[in-house]
Amino acid sequence: MPPVLALVAGAAVAELVGGGILGAVLGGAVTIGVSTLVTPSKPAPAPTPAPIAPPPAPVVPPPVPVVTTTVTPPARMVRQPITSHRILYGEVRTGGPLVYTHLRAPSGSSKLDLLHLVVVLAAHEVDAIGDVYFDNTLVSLDGNGGATSAPYARSGTIYANVWKHLGSPDQNADSVLVANTNNEWTNAHRLRGRAYLHLQLRRDDTAFPGGLPNVSAKVRGRKIYDPRTGTTAWSDNAALAILDYLRASFGLNCSLDEIDLSSFIAAANICDETVLRPGGNEKRYTVNGVIDLNQAPVDTVPKLLSACAGRLTYTAGTWRLYAGAWLPPLVELGEADLRDPVTVRPRRSRRELINTVRGSFLSAASDGQPTDYPPVTVDGYRTEDGDLEVARSLDLPFTNSPYMAQRIARIILEANRRQITVEFPANLAGLRLAAGQTVALSLPRFGLVDQPMVVSSWKMAETMGVDITLTEEDPAVYEFAVGDLTEMDAAPALSLPANADLPPATPTGLTATVSGSGVLLTWSQQAESDFDHFEVWEALSGVSDPASGSCLAETWRADWLRSSLTNGASRVWWVRAVDRHGNRSPFSAPVSATVPGTPSFALILE
Repeated sequence: MPPVLALVAGAAVAELVGGGILGAVLGGAVTIGVSTLVTPSKPAPAPTPAPIAPPPAPVVPPPVPVVTTTVTPPARMVRQPITSHRILYGEVRTGGPLVYTHLRAPSGSSKLDLLHLVVVLAAHEVDAIGDVYFDNTLVSLDGNGGATSAPYARSGTIYANVWKHLGSPDQNADSVLVANTNNEWTNAHRLRGRAYLHLQLRRDDTAFPGGLPNVSAKVRGRKIYDPRTGTTAWSDNAALAILDYLRASFGLNCSLDEIDLSSFIAAANICDETVLRPGGNEKRYTVNGVIDLNQAPVDTVPKLLSACAGRLTYTAGTWRLYAGAWLPPLVELGEADLRDPVTVRPRRSRRELINTVRGSFLSAASDGQPTDYPPVTVDGYRTEDGDLEVARSLDLPFTNSPYMAQRIARIILEANRRQITVEFPANLAGLRLAAGQTVALSLPRFGLVDQPMVVSSWKMAETMGVDITLTEEDPAVYEFAVGDLTEMDAAPALSLPANADLPPATPTGLTATVSGSGVLLTWSQQAESDFDHFEVWEALSGVSDPASGSCLAETWRADWLRSSLTNGASRVWWVRAVDRHGNRSPFSAPVSATVPGTPSFALILE
């Protein structure tokens, strides 16, 4: 094949690309996303990567088949036998699948009061496991994993122990599980490459009034390769996380020959830049979130790109990343580069325009819970649209700062209002371009002189040329002032009743009504906000101490039917209330009743 034709054939290769925030252009064209919003700053250089042989991408086993399509919040413990693997980037509070349980009796007791649990947090080694939560309560732990504060440690008894395992390739089996599970958990159960928690919970109504708690932990996730240093370590850099996903076996499994490392280095430098925010500063872009391997790469890549408002392109067998920052034009295009008539569209359709962006992010201030960021709007655009709000939803599952979320949303809005689109049928001069690049377009007849444009699609034509789609670009898309960012109110503190150590009120109005062979007990309902249930106690007639009887029922209703009493049977009953903290009220005043009729006798002959 002649050299020119070989070049054309190679340049014409274009596959599905993980589009940016505004979606993908599929087919023969290369796809891009939208850049991010940033302060005006000098463009990040694209240094040549150091000639360091990077380590092979860590291998994560393929996901276990999934039997549900329900999206689980990151901090939720999953109780189902089959679920998909999870990959953690940055730092995030997360739960995970409960993969093993074992119930046993404490030493010297016959009651099965100790419950062992294994909760897998990530399908890979993590950098660190930090704070552990039961539901939304932080559990204070000592160096040996024992709880140190109430309600999980009281009067010298520890009701919760937690052992953390980071998932190293050579980690050993948990020795406590091996010693206490009757050979169910053996030394072969090492869970290598799995970060997990082993918990031992002692049955206690005060520590666990609602039963088994939801278990989650703050985790510094996956260690990723940095081509700037040649090292693999924990990082919350969004560009490096995208590079890791492209190379990993659970992602696109790309080799380094398929990746333009210089573009990823430039994007990583942009992500690490510092920008101002109300009350201080922060990194321009970070990534903090969870990937569920049940999702296909075509769904996962745009979510990762949203963390840096980036665009990812694939041209001539090479992946390139552009993070959200102004990149000045390096190439000029003009009439001399045309092979056919050009098409210029100065405006978008009215239905494509927006003036407001709103959505949610994973708030670090709320321990990684989905939270709405302040809507981003521009009054001038709303006025142009007849004072009507035209909003687009933009959820950011890997962003944990409300100011970062607003900056990204502002880019989407500003980019949407840059409306010029040009269909540019280039001659072979178009071969020097690639999707994602910024060019300076000069078409004086259309009033365009050195107009910045982004190559949004690129595809070879049959007539020895390149068909290029250009969209308007502007440094102002990435500019913002601190005053443009709305401060979010602190998450409201959860207001709990100040009676965690106080017993509930004594039930009143207990009555007993005989009905056939049963007795209906009724009493007044409790009004306390932390009320949980009632206990109904019964003893033989004439007994004055309820402790001499037995608890027959637990009910949240204010009535209970005692059935199947024999003729002439006499009983006495008491009721007491129990709250969610395990506190019990004094017993109510007793009430007694006798089922009418003559007691029956039976003659037994031996």
